[in-house]
Order: sequence, then C-alpha cells, then structure tokens
Amino acid sequence: MTYLDPAATVIGAPVWPVWLLRGLEAAVVFVVVYNLAVYLGGLRNPRPVPRTAPRMRFAVLIPAHNEEAVIGPLIESLWRQEYPRHLYDVFVIADNCSDGTAAAARAAGAHVWERFDTRRRGKQYAIAYALERLAGLGRRYDAVAMFDADNLVEPNFLQVMNDRLAAGEKIIQAYVDAKNPDDSWVAAAFAFSFWMSNRWRLQARHNWGLCGALAGTGMCIAWEVLERVGWDARTLTEDLEFSAKALLHGYVTTFARETRIYDEKVTGFVASCRQRLRWARGNVQVMLIHAPRLLWAGVRQLDPVKFEFVFDLTRPLHLLVTAAASSLTVLAGGDLSRWGWVPLPDWPLRLTMLFAVIGPLLVLVLDRLPLRPYRFLPLLPIFQYSWILVVLWALLTPRNRQWVPTVHTRAVRLGELSR
Repeated sequence: MTYLDPAATVIGAPVWPVWLLRGLEAAVVFVVVYNLAVYLGGLRNPRPVPRTAPRMRFAVLIPAHNEEAVIGPLIESLWRQEYPRHLYDVFVIADNCSDGTAAAARAAGAHVWERFDTRRRGKQYAIAYALERLAGLGRRYDAVAMFDADNLVEPNFLQVMNDRLAAGEKIIQAYVDAKNPDDSWVAAAFAFSFWMSNRWRLQARHNWGLCGALAGTGMCIAWEVLERVGWDARTLTEDLEFSAKALLHGYVTTFARETRIYDEKVTGFVASCRQRLRWARGNVQVMLIHAPRLLWAGVRQLDPVKFEFVFDLTRPLHLLVTAAASSLTVLAGGDLSRWGWVPLPDWPLRLTMLFAVIGPLLVLVLDRLPLRPYRFLPLLPIFQYSWILVVLWALLTPRNRQWVPTVHTRAVRLGELSR
C-alpha cells in the first residue's frame, strides 16, 4: 500500500486538501447514514396510550404580541375541548401589545395579563412572566400547555395530554400541522417541512426511544418539571433550549401524534427567511451553550440518549461539513484522481436525494394529508436549498438575539379548515 506524504506535491497541487476532503466526506457519509437509520423509525405508528379518566388540571398559556386578528378562534377552539371545563384555565399574556389583543382575549373568555417591558421583549420572557404569576395564584396545576396565538387546537388535545401524563410522560409535543398550506408555495413548503419533521424526526425519534424536541407550540410540560428545571431561556429558541435543559435532569421529550394543533405559515419568501434565521440562530445558541454539558453528562452517566441528543443539536454543523466538502471538491476541479484520491462511495448521498423526493410522498399517504398543496412540491428544493444560506449566516452571527415577531392574519376557525 502506498501512503501519500501530506507535505508532497503532485502535479503542482498539494496533497493535504485531499486528506481534509476525505475526512469531511467520511463525516458526511456518517451523518447521512445515521439520519436515514433514524428516519426508518418513522415508518411505524406507535401504539396509542391507554385512555384514562380526566384528572389532570391544566394551565393553558398563550403568549401574544399584537394578535388581535387571530386570537379569538384559538380561544374558541380551547373552550371546545373534550375535557371538563373545571380542569383547565386559559391565560393570555398580552406582551407589549399596541392593538386590541387584550380586549379580544377577554371577550373570548380568557384570563389576560398585560405585560409591558420593551427591554425584555419576546415569547421566552412572556412565558417566564406567566409562570411566575401562575406560581403566585395559589392554585394547583399538574401541567402547563402552551400555544402560539395564531393556533387552532383539536378537541382531543387536553384529553391526550391527560392520558400521556398519567402514563408517566412529562414533556410532550403534539403534531404541528398547518392551517394555511395552500396560501402560497412558501406556506406549502413550510407545511412540507413540518409534516416531514413530525413523521421522520419527532415520531421516528420517539419510536427509537430517543429524546425529541419541543416545537414552540402545542406542547405540554408537567408542573414538577417546570419547578425543577425552571424557565430562564437565554436563546431565541426557548423550546429547544428547554428540551436540552430538561434532558440534563433526565426528562425526555416525547411525541403525541394522535392530536394536532394548526398554526399559520408565513406566505412570503423574505418573511420565511427572517423566521428561519431566528430559528437557526436559536439552534446554534442552544448547541453552543448546552451541547458540551449534555456531552459530558452522557459520557459521565453512560447515557446514550443524552449523548445522541448532542448529535441532533449539531445539525447546523452537519450542514457546514457538507458545504465544506462540496466546496473543496469544486476548488479541486472535481477530478481528484490526479492527486491519487479515490472518492468514497456516493450511494449515501444518492439515497438522501431519493428520500427528499419520496419522503413527502410517503407522508402524504401515511398521515392522510391534503393533496392540493402538493402542486407546489416541485418548488420545494428552492426552499430547502435556501436553508443552506440561512444556517450558514446563523453560524456566523450566533450572538444576535434580536427577536422579530411574525405577523399573523389568517383568522380561520377549526371547522373551516379544508383537510
């Protein structure tokens, strides 16, 4: 076997980039194969949790910033829960609102707390404020459910959460669906992303016994977990951050596919980039803060779930490695054989490209999704490839914690959704 000298030069080109590329390609192959193995877990629907008599008491929290147009239908859907009314209360946190959000929420029957703090603006601060207020009410709540103001909630949500809490689950994420997937190709692309995440990420990880991640809405957290873990979010993605912090305490985030919430997807491409940049920056921030702690805890405790969650948190780096490997190949002129380099097999990447086409179609069948948004499927690659620039910019600007609210206007009701 002939070994290449890293300091040597072949045909005027240094060999060291070849070895760098080999390492990057090996990392890319590992990421691809691992993710495809995880996705296989999404093919199976888990057994339903046994139904139990309603006994859990819920505090339902809705942080809202200038959501007068959409908050009424959400509260209406909450009052139509198939769950005893005396076992849940609905609280709206009108956070730095300049419109009629508070009045609309009161008119719909919710308890309203108005909060004005221009320095600490954003959902994470509104939730922290609400949890402090709840602790001082003197009422006992078994769990807290959280929704965004633009959501609609299926009638079985609280009953499903009651059943799962009774079965011992502590942090539960519901299926996040779209209430306007047909409004534009961008809204459809967002819907595809969430449908794929529900099936191939959250459900798959749940089936494998791994830790999932909260999605920011449609989530339920046992009060005992909130007391132990606290809610002092320091990043732009307080949901992912809480899942990471809770896992350090031994609490795994699970997934409930048997109930859904519907949220409003943005319809403009520029607005989608702003929203995704906030999510990507938050993911990077959580990775930088919590991945080292989880890695050390996983090694020290020999806990494969913690160790694996670190790998999931480093998804922005997976993209960076892939982009770097592709860039080096381009810089090398695409033909590395003249350097004595035989590239690794490309079947894992071909499988990934195949899954990018088959995945949405499988979800359509397995989850009985609406067919009409699929006319936008040919435009999905534009949305997916734009993630590369969004995530790369997030990796370059992780310190930016600017919160930019998303405008919601689709005031549809649950019975008006076309499925």
